[in-house]
Amino acid sequence: MTPLAAIVLAHADPTHVRRLIEALPDVPVFLHVDAKTADTVAEDMVRGASSQVTLCPRLPTSLASWSLVAAELVGLRTALRSTSAEHIAVLSGSDYPLVSAPRLVAELSAWAGSSWMWNQPLPYAPWGTPRHPDGGRWRVEHRFLTRRDRVVYLRDVPLRWPVRREVPAGLELRASAQWKIYARHHAELVLQIVDRHPEMVRFWRSTLVPEESFTTSVLASPTFAGSDALPPCAAHAWYMQWPEGRSDHPEWLTDDAFPALARVVAAPPAEPAEAVGTVAEKPLQRRRLFARKFSSTRSSRLLGRVDAELRTATP
Repeated sequence: MTPLAAIVLAHADPTHVRRLIEALPDVPVFLHVDAKTADTVAEDMVRGASSQVTLCPRLPTSLASWSLVAAELVGLRTALRSTSAEHIAVLSGSDYPLVSAPRLVAELSAWAGSSWMWNQPLPYAPWGTPRHPDGGRWRVEHRFLTRRDRVVYLRDVPLRWPVRREVPAGLELRASAQWKIYARHHAELVLQIVDRHPEMVRFWRSTLVPEESFTTSVLASPTFAGSDALPPCAAHAWYMQWPEGRSDHPEWLTDDAFPALARVVAAPPAEPAEAVGTVAEKPLQRRRLFARKFSSTRSSRLLGRVDAELRTATP
């Protein structure tokens, strides 16, 4: 069985995307490039790539919309059809592994049969806003206006109907992240739920930022997932650096981020026994396997140090 496959969702910076692929030797990579990205840029992302990389059918995507879920599902279908991978990681084109590929596989061996998806029940306090102090339920309980699976904005404000709606019966809402590691059986299960419950897809298509909550919510719901329902998880496999105050996006990582990256690599490994089933407002301070966001221009020297000082360690 292939221990790990990776889905990479990219739209820019082919230099970094190539570096990311090279940092995952022997890992089958399924690359989804935003359909809005120029063909020449997409071709540059896979220039010189081996059979390690499979290009997925391209969809137009935008942040905070079902379009990103659709791209992830395309990647899952392709990866499941093409490999026997035990785990499937979903990465962005600005991610990068903090440990070597052998150590990555070794760390995931402790998670055999388990998905590593940070997720917490809603309401989740950090997802509340001054206007919506409901722990993030507003993202789902309002119907947002969409066009071609992309949320419609006016002056950077997502447009929605003012009246709240009912959440489908049996749905256990979860706060999560787009970047996650599926166990194979959960990847298969989420596609089965999508295929068997078109009404669920219709509901989620008009939510805000479904890429951060759809898959974990449906997988966490015994009504849809049965006895294989996903429990909460307090460990996160990704490191992100957030600016002070409220922000929708993590910071780009530059040279001064190296001490923090070194600390999260040196931290104790995340153990399913303590992470799975645990409800906590903040992720456990355990080892992270990936980080974001990197770029070929802002992060070049930092990536060099990550390669030379962090990713050289053996399992």
